[in-house]
Amino acid sequence: MTLHIENTGIINQSDTKWRDSQNYYGRVSRTLHWLTAALVILQFFVVLAWRGTGKNAVTLFLANIGPHGSLGLLILVVTLVRLYWTWLNRKQRPPKTLGWDGKLARLVHAAFYVLLLLLPAVALLRQYGEGYEIRLYGMTMLPEAERHIAWMVAPADLLHSPLSWLLAGLMIGHIAMALIHRFWFKDKVLARMAG
Repeated sequence: MTLHIENTGIINQSDTKWRDSQNYYGRVSRTLHWLTAALVILQFFVVLAWRGTGKNAVTLFLANIGPHGSLGLLILVVTLVRLYWTWLNRKQRPPKTLGWDGKLARLVHAAFYVLLLLLPAVALLRQYGEGYEIRLYGMTMLPEAERHIAWMVAPADLLHSPLSWLLAGLMIGHIAMALIHRFWFKDKVLARMAG
């Protein structure tokens, strides 16, 4: 096992695969990225299945795998962990692309983080404000409110659905740009996150 010295002391070289570097995102960043993608895709899949076919054996099964509120809470937690990990690795991540396309990419990524925080937060606020408990796969995280609290319900009633569709559009654009980078530009942008 090879060791090397950094400013902070001795670090096992195999441990550096977990952290980000100038060339690629480490295992933790990649895992958090793909976990977020899977949770958000599952969330949309469950919602679209319910809207498309209504209550049936398949949608009830999907709702058990991914209850909307539980998935939202998981997305919120994973996003907070991602933000913390990003901050810890801020000085050793792959360099940002320069020019207008780099600025656009940073704007889209910032929008992702805002939406991944805002959407579940306002939904959970609405759920609590409507007098329901906050649950994560059957475990009560916050007991129910004793009354209807209108100011908690209003933001989600106004924003949750349109912002969800904005998130869906950003995801489709994000996937399209990753594929364009891979097959048209033939650069390593996708490889940095794919591993």
